[in-house]
Amino acid sequence: YIELEKKVKQEQKELDSAKDQIPNVPVKIPFLRREVITTVQDKMFGKAEITKKKTKNYVLSPEQYQEFTQQVNAAVTIKKDYERLRKTDFVKENESLKAHAEGWMEENRTLKQEKSQLQKEVGVLNREIGSLKVHIKDLQVNIRVLYQQTKKVFKEKFKAFRGLIKNELDDKGADNHFEREHKKEMSRQKGYEMER
Repeated sequence: YIELEKKVKQEQKELDSAKDQIPNVPVKIPFLRREVITTVQDKMFGKAEITKKKTKNYVLSPEQYQEFTQQVNAAVTIKKDYERLRKTDFVKENESLKAHAEGWMEENRTLKQEKSQLQKEVGVLNREIGSLKVHIKDLQVNIRVLYQQTKKVFKEKFKAFRGLIKNELDDKGADNHFEREHKKEMSRQKGYEMER
């Protein structure tokens, strides 16, 4: 594609240089005079009859002729180059590339709109995430307090329950297997707490 652009620019420069030789305004060609044809008719008696008749032709100086010839040749060259370039593969390829580029530009515009919409959605979701994080922190505090309070209540209830069982077993003179297991569990928990 870049090579194609370079070739097109080079051809454009050639056309521009040829255009510089041709004026952009209609040219009035100065001429020296109109061509005159002189005819002489001999008469039998008397002087010959001389008639001068102007034709539609114009007489140019050599400089004027040279300048006019250059302009005509430049115009012919430009016309041939223009026709040749119009029929070349470069022009057709350039037109197809322009069509592809327009399609890509349209797709790019669509993607930019989608990106903008998604960025807005991301902003909304980030705000929601922020508010959910605050809510989660509040819930964590609530759960921690609930856990600690539940632990206290169960500890007190369990202490009372353990006391009842101990009294009952002591009255019957039975071995308190439940109390031994409780002491083992408490020493195990203290060991875990010390490791932390």
